[in-house]
Amino acid sequence: MTSHTTGPSRSQVGRDYLWNTAASVMLSLATVIQSVLVTRAAGLWAGGMFALAIAVGVQFQTLGMYEVRTYQATDLAYRFSFGTYLATRLTTVSAMVVGIIGYAFVSGRTTDDVLIIIMVACFKAFDAFEDVFMCEFQRRGRLDVGGRAVFFRALTTTAVFAVALVSTSDLLVSAAVTLVASVVATAALLLPPARGRFPVRPQWGWRPVAQVLGTCLPLFMALFLSMFLANAPRFAIDHYLDPTVQGYFQILFMPAFAINLISQVVFRPLLTTMATRWTQGDRRGFAALVWRGLAATAAAFALVGLVCLVVGLPLLGAVYGKDVSGYLGELMVVVTGGAVNAAGVVLYYALATMRLQRLVFAGYVAASAAVTGLCVLLVPRYGMLGAAASYGLAMAVLCTVFVTGLVRGLRRAPHPDVKTGLHDVVAERL
Repeated sequence: MTSHTTGPSRSQVGRDYLWNTAASVMLSLATVIQSVLVTRAAGLWAGGMFALAIAVGVQFQTLGMYEVRTYQATDLAYRFSFGTYLATRLTTVSAMVVGIIGYAFVSGRTTDDVLIIIMVACFKAFDAFEDVFMCEFQRRGRLDVGGRAVFFRALTTTAVFAVALVSTSDLLVSAAVTLVASVVATAALLLPPARGRFPVRPQWGWRPVAQVLGTCLPLFMALFLSMFLANAPRFAIDHYLDPTVQGYFQILFMPAFAINLISQVVFRPLLTTMATRWTQGDRRGFAALVWRGLAATAAAFALVGLVCLVVGLPLLGAVYGKDVSGYLGELMVVVTGGAVNAAGVVLYYALATMRLQRLVFAGYVAASAAVTGLCVLLVPRYGMLGAAASYGLAMAVLCTVFVTGLVRGLRRAPHPDVKTGLHDVVAERL
């Protein structure tokens, strides 16, 4: 199969943005809506348990996705077929589920709590599975088709969860019903449009599957550590503090999701275009796209930060039905950390496209070591403020490493246009 050498049309980019935005918003809102419903219907303790289960799911979701998406979306030469990518994904998602079950059983909780952690965390297994299809649609220039399927799947399962929880007020029952609905919705909404565009049978050749796993291993390890950076404060709260504190932290963390959502809505559809510019030697165009992502992050931080400063606490209190007054400092620290994290995601995509996997991994190792030490030092002493500060400081360490690596990579790139890289684009904008 021939590679794509030209970018998508303007109209197709518009459709890609539309449905990728819809899917991203829906996926983000799904967790928010579910969290709000659980907290309001069952209290802070249940909200904290739900937040912990989601954190576990997101942590092991990195194993399920194995960060193949970044490589697959930029595999414009079609080194590997979709069948190989699908077989790889089925393997990693199976490992993800095993990891979730293992964590739940070693957590030392009651039977009901173990089941809640397993079922809620496995919500993310469906996100991991459909991602390989979403990526293939993107690689073939039809991100809009994948985005539409993901949007309606997430909408359907969120609605089922909401109805079940309101009807039963039982988190365990609601989670079980939602898992069944997820299977049905995935089969009905995702597979039909995929079958019309590419073969959907997995190809179980061990050698190509092993090659994909080996190629993406550094990116997976980096993403695993990336999720650990975001989840380490939650794990520390679970270890050192009361579950109700977990519920409060979940409430305060929600605005950080908004920053990540806004920046990724702008940047993610441009991933294939960014890869095309890099492979074609358009270093200036590549750097401009990275700058666009960072600018979107800064704009999102300014908007969300202002809202949080002025009306953040009353708004969150009204949404969740809980009193969060007195936590303005914690809120602003979390929001700042979320903005730095969003910038790190943009830089991560850029470095992955440049195939600087080792540098990415080194950055996450450094940041993970930092967040571990900070959580041990700050959470027992300062509670939620310590957790928020640990998160933000660790993200700052990560971005420092990434920016340094990106600038050096652009300067050393074997192309005469390298001197008009990111640093020059930034200088022009300043």
